[in-house]
Amino acid sequence: MVEVMIERWTNADGSTDHLWSLWRDGDRLQFGRKHETCEAAEAEALEFCHRSLGVQPDRVTHL
Repeated sequence: MVEVMIERWTNADGSTDHLWSLWRDGDRLQFGRKHETCEAAEAEALEFCHRSLGVQPDRVTHL
């Protein structure tokens, strides 16, 4: 199973970052850079997944 996780981090200064990670069968394969929106993080993650694995993820989870 291939899964993308989008994490939302609130920083001490009140700003928010959205980061993504790509997982396959419980193993993390890759993680991405900070984004200002969850949509931007998800778009980069989906593009990376398609480019590197040639598939779309089975699931996208927002944490």
